[in-house]
Amino acid sequence: MPPSGTTRFAVPEAGGLERSPETIFSHRMPGGFDEDLLQNAVSMTVDAWREGEQVIVEVSISNDKTGHDVPTDSPLRQLILLVQAQDPAGKPQQLKAGPTVPEWGGVGDPAAGYYAGLTGKGYAKILKEVWTGVSPTGAYWNPTKIVSDNRLGAFETDMSRYVFASPENSPTSLSIILIYRRAYITLMDQKSWAVPDIIMEKETLTVP
Repeated sequence: MPPSGTTRFAVPEAGGLERSPETIFSHRMPGGFDEDLLQNAVSMTVDAWREGEQVIVEVSISNDKTGHDVPTDSPLRQLILLVQAQDPAGKPQQLKAGPTVPEWGGVGDPAAGYYAGLTGKGYAKILKEVWTGVSPTGAYWNPTKIVSDNRLGAFETDMSRYVFASPENSPTSLSIILIYRRAYITLMDQKSWAVPDIIMEKETLTVP
């Protein structure tokens, strides 16, 4: 953790001696509710260009600011990348090639946080309970097996590519958002957990 700015590691009454603030590091552990922590975990870069009647978008996410997988902690944690392309009238552009958010992103109204099938990607460690077959699950205390794990390892970069149909001479507006979610939305619905998503990275741009 970075230095906290304090000059004592303990109060004087407890024997705390004054020291240079650069030598006293914070032991605060804010966890996955802290926006500042999450928004300083990874870096996102976006490259976009036109090729005739197509707009190509490449999104790179680098885990360059942590020493562990992202997301970490409980296997319920997940990242969802949303890549949206619209014409000047605000109509979504057709995706011709590229990944989409998996089913565990939530089947339903995108306005309510159900993103399955939308253009983008999901990052998570997916477990399956051996006895019940439930997947994804966060019940790692039960016998489970790993179905997939595409979390971002320390200092690793993941690049995904998207191709949208876009008539020439018609600008395309792009919105790229990386979201952190603490638990699968179906489980949150079952438990009535009102835990909002946190935007980790966001970029908007227009391709002429």
